[in-house]
Amino acid sequence: MPALVRASEEMREGFGLATMEPPDVVRAWFEDLFRRFDFTHQAMEYFRTLRLEAGDLSQEWGGGFWWGDRGLVQVRGCQDEAAIHELAHAWWHDAREIGTAARDLMDAVVELSNETDGRYARAQTLAHHYVHGIPTQPDETSPTGYWRGMLVDENDWEMFAGLASGVMGDMRLLPPYVRRFFAGLFVGASDEDVIEA
Repeated sequence: MPALVRASEEMREGFGLATMEPPDVVRAWFEDLFRRFDFTHQAMEYFRTLRLEAGDLSQEWGGGFWWGDRGLVQVRGCQDEAAIHELAHAWWHDAREIGTAARDLMDAVVELSNETDGRYARAQTLAHHYVHGIPTQPDETSPTGYWRGMLVDENDWEMFAGLASGVMGDMRLLPPYVRRFFAGLFVGASDEDVIEA
């Protein structure tokens, strides 16, 4: 594997790393990720226009950043979930501004938090946490003393990215009323796509 290179300003700021993977290694890693998960051609073309950076792909570290003002997706290590999460942030960055998309997504997540269809159990659990918080997870900055979830702050961008990575892009794990928000990003999200749940 090629030697690491000097870290970008963002890599030093975000992760405190002094080195990072060379750009050609990172591009190849992301191309492989695109092939292994159900990203649409449209999404892949968009992602190829972005700066993509990785700290150390020999480590299965999670964590990442979407630097929207710089068109930069960063991951700390080679964890697929983190990469899907940050790519979803990049996709949602502009999509959330179209009409009432952000509000509509939050409304759909509230509905998902009460979903009873067992096919969507993983997504329902995530949505429940996003809407109601996790009383057993301490948060000293919260007036309740626990993590209150994302709805209280209307954090649609983390709901979107969290669901994308929570189901690892598998649209069969989301009900149609949530799946539709991922149209263009993942195969099987569009109403025109036929997928087996």
